[in-house]
Parts: sequence; structure tokens; C-alpha cells
Amino acid sequence: MKKLHLNGKNGSSKALPQKDKIIFPVSYELKVILELSRPKNELRNELESLFSRHSIPFTFLSEKPSSKGNYTSLRYKVTLIDEPQMKALYAGLEGIKEIKFAV
Repeated sequence: MKKLHLNGKNGSSKALPQKDKIIFPVSYELKVILELSRPKNELRNELESLFSRHSIPFTFLSEKPSSKGNYTSLRYKVTLIDEPQMKALYAGLEGIKEIKFAV
């Protein structure tokens, strides 16, 4: 069996670094970049409904529109209690077509 480097070339490679394990509960700032193809209050309501559906405590922190007004950035403080809740959150975010990026 051939070994692949992380860059996809043949050869031996060192073991992948271990990712830091998330310790729950965890609070962090979630930043979501959205395309404004519908009113931003609808998008904000959809995000906040997603948080509520999954029992995720959240606080709205800020909104920043793009220079041309085609996108907006929303920041929230969220608290996740476990990994299944985190996975459910990100699966729900993937279902909102206007989201271009979430960190």
C-alpha cells in the first residue's frame, strides 16, 4: 500500500497532528456571512430559530454589512453543551442557502 503525503504525493508522511479536543460546555463567538437575497431580518430570525430549536443559548453581538451591501456578517455568542448539539448546529447552518461562510 502506498502512503500519501498531505499534499497527495507518494512517499512516507509523519502522523497527522492531533486536533485539540473541545471541552464542553463551550461558549464562543459564531460569525456567519450571509448573502442578502432576502430581507436580513428574515435571515436573522431563521438563524435564531435554529439556535432555539436546538436549545442553544445565544446572544446577538453585532451586524456588519459589506461595502456594496450584498452581504452581511452576523456575530453571536453561543454556548454548546455537547458534540451532538454542535453537529446539529452546523448541519442546520448548512441548510440555510444564503450562508456563505460560518466560523
